[in-house]
Amino acid sequence: MPKDWAALGGEKGKKVETGRIGRAFKLGRVAARFTGSMIKAGITGKKDPDMEAMAEAALANAHRIADVMGEMKGAAMKIGQMLSADPELVDPAFAEKLATLQREAPPMDFETVAAQIERWLDRPIDAVFRHFDPDPIGAASIGQVHRATLFDGRTVAVKIQYPGIADSIESDLKNMASMLKVGRVFVTKERADGFVEEARDTILAEADYRREGRNLARFSEMLAEDWPDFQVPEPVPEYTAEQVLVMGFCEGEKLDDGINAVEDPARRDALATRFVELFVHLFHERFTLHADPHPGNFMLAPDGRIVLLDFGCIRDFDEELADDILRMLVAFWDDDIPRLKALLKRRGFGQAGMVWPEDEVLREYLQMILEPIATPGPFRFADFKVAARARAFFRRNLSFLKVVPPPELLLYFRVLGGLKGLMTRVDAAVDLRAIAEACVARRGIS
Repeated sequence: MPKDWAALGGEKGKKVETGRIGRAFKLGRVAARFTGSMIKAGITGKKDPDMEAMAEAALANAHRIADVMGEMKGAAMKIGQMLSADPELVDPAFAEKLATLQREAPPMDFETVAAQIERWLDRPIDAVFRHFDPDPIGAASIGQVHRATLFDGRTVAVKIQYPGIADSIESDLKNMASMLKVGRVFVTKERADGFVEEARDTILAEADYRREGRNLARFSEMLAEDWPDFQVPEPVPEYTAEQVLVMGFCEGEKLDDGINAVEDPARRDALATRFVELFVHLFHERFTLHADPHPGNFMLAPDGRIVLLDFGCIRDFDEELADDILRMLVAFWDDDIPRLKALLKRRGFGQAGMVWPEDEVLREYLQMILEPIATPGPFRFADFKVAARARAFFRRNLSFLKVVPPPELLLYFRVLGGLKGLMTRVDAAVDLRAIAEACVARRGIS
């Protein structure tokens, strides 16, 4: 049967490069092209003619950069996905190409898929599935997903990890770290280091599919009672191993595409609002987060429910930390900058021994980046173009770059960036101020 399934699929997949030397060589070539794209986006502020030429070449070959990241899988593909989550982070033309990593990355071939299933489930593939579709429905950074049918008739999604990816993580990250620092995606070396650490933590967490199965069960139970308009795939524990995960199959289209296809503007607003409300609830009232918010992880089901996918990276947070974020927000609304600054210091923002910016400078920055949550009434994120304004602010206030968040909040801010990126893609408005004020009231923050 496996041979018949492979023939049906036409063997369109590719072998995944697992050798460290081969991966390093490919990543080195991507790095040169990628750096140029960062310069083209205006992040470094340099005007070197040679670098401008590199930038033009990078954009001309953006499809090849995305292709190589997709072929490499692992850290290369994960960082590409993270970068594409916010369309303002890199040059728009490059971001558009990187976005294909969410849905069009080349899959591994069926021979490798079958071998992985048989290795980790310790039985032939046709002893587990009555039917197995050889064409994947999605190819992610750590593994790819296929549709299949169990012998009891259940339609399931089967997630198979690429072989050798876990062993290549450290060497890949070393190469990708060099790429980010040269391109200066985040202006400072410290923030580039933090970005790579986030990628490392995310990939290591995602590499254990048994852990993801437990996360699926946990979130399914957590949302079942009060959030029936959300759906989480149900894991199949008897067919879950370290590098193979079987779970219920969920129908749907990408959330941003699904929302934009809704004709009723009020319904579009309601869907976008409900999605934001869930993440506010998770962090501030459940003290946990789905920590990989790229667009490919969320769908709109035919019945109108929002589907959450990919629970490999879940982070839990301290309750007092979550409440302090709300206290900072209240201080911002009250324009109590001294109190806000004290909260930032208490939570470990800023570098040791730094001179903190004047209150007016901090106020200017916060009014710029917190505009969506400061503005009463519905806010359209598609109109929120803050990247260029932020770069201009940092050029005027270079010392502000030292006001870095503590490590425990790096992932939180990346999730916010991913959500903001997703919201910029939808034709909808969200009253974020009202959502935040309601949460503050529920938590009893004065």
